[in-house]
Amino acid sequence: MGKIVTFVVLLYTVFFLISPGNDIFAGTTRGIKGDTLIIGIIMDQTGPASDIGVAYAAGIRNYFRNTNETGGINGRKIKLILEDDGYSMPRAIAAFKKLVFRDKVLMILGCGGTGQNTALFPQIKKYRVPTNTVSWSWTMNDPVNKYVFTPGNDNKDEIKVIMDYIVKTMKAKDPRIALVSADVECGKSGFRVAEAKAKEYNVDLVGREILPIGVLDASTQVLSLRKKKATHVITMITVGMSLALLKSAKTFNYDPIFFGTFHFFGDEVVEIARERAKSMYGVAAFGSWFDDNSGIVEMKRISLKYHPNMEPPNRYYIKGWITSKITYEGIKRSGKDLTPDRLVDALESIKDLDMKGLTGPINYSPKNHKGNSYARLYKADIDKGYFVPVTEWTKPE
Repeated sequence: MGKIVTFVVLLYTVFFLISPGNDIFAGTTRGIKGDTLIIGIIMDQTGPASDIGVAYAAGIRNYFRNTNETGGINGRKIKLILEDDGYSMPRAIAAFKKLVFRDKVLMILGCGGTGQNTALFPQIKKYRVPTNTVSWSWTMNDPVNKYVFTPGNDNKDEIKVIMDYIVKTMKAKDPRIALVSADVECGKSGFRVAEAKAKEYNVDLVGREILPIGVLDASTQVLSLRKKKATHVITMITVGMSLALLKSAKTFNYDPIFFGTFHFFGDEVVEIARERAKSMYGVAAFGSWFDDNSGIVEMKRISLKYHPNMEPPNRYYIKGWITSKITYEGIKRSGKDLTPDRLVDALESIKDLDMKGLTGPINYSPKNHKGNSYARLYKADIDKGYFVPVTEWTKPE
């Protein structure tokens, strides 16, 4: 019965969104109510990706709480409306419908995962909803979608940076590289990039292992990696899945060099896994709570003002903060006569926005909606219990 109800809700939602003549916003300025700007967020808070979704939303909330307390943007305060999609396609579509048609938001920060964003592309375009998406797949920006922006690099950049590092910096002899990911779109698109890069460097890409989201044991995948004699493993999995992978690797005495991509590695891996993480690197689109630069210092000062006893958050908190900072800049540049299309124009005017060490400078244009291509390599420090940087901000060769 539950499945039937879900299907009916989804069918109704899709029908409502794609029905002709539904542009109910003609002649109005969506997202502005008096001196308040209404911004939506769609992000997993209770499902399999909640470990990063909760942190992402918290970063946005704290940034705009401080914004409101220090005068707002062009005299307007920000109201945030968070919708939990549970990392589910039907719930993400329903959340989009609610935010756009009932709450009448100006823009949305995140539309769930890559699959959810992709499914919503036609509606984002039709209803002119600026979206600074949380998705990390290069397919968000290639080709450019008029209303879709990303705050930093993508999986294409990070996989290239990792493979550049393996071949050029580590000078690995006859590396055998494998990928581990969930069966999701960013994993599939990432593997295509790895195939091209492996061909360029003439190195062996021995395959991709699928690890189910939320899995507690990775014995099957580890045994397969060991059989393939993979020496370097690029992971695109959550923190919990990374812990399962490291645990299984130790059980079977398998010790490759692991590289965690930004969206799926966290400092807590080092703290929990300890010695099992000794050969683990991470590549980051955004900085770490433990970095020493003015952008992180400012973020920590404001965050600890609201939550004095907060534990160091994962990098998705920083991603939420950076997304908010870019959004602030776009709204500020739009002036008082703000509309969704003027906001898009304002975002496209951003050039070399200094992020003070949080990430590399941000650049957009009508032909480019990806914030930057920068990444930074980190290595597990067992004594400190977190990842420490081993490179500066760099772009793939």
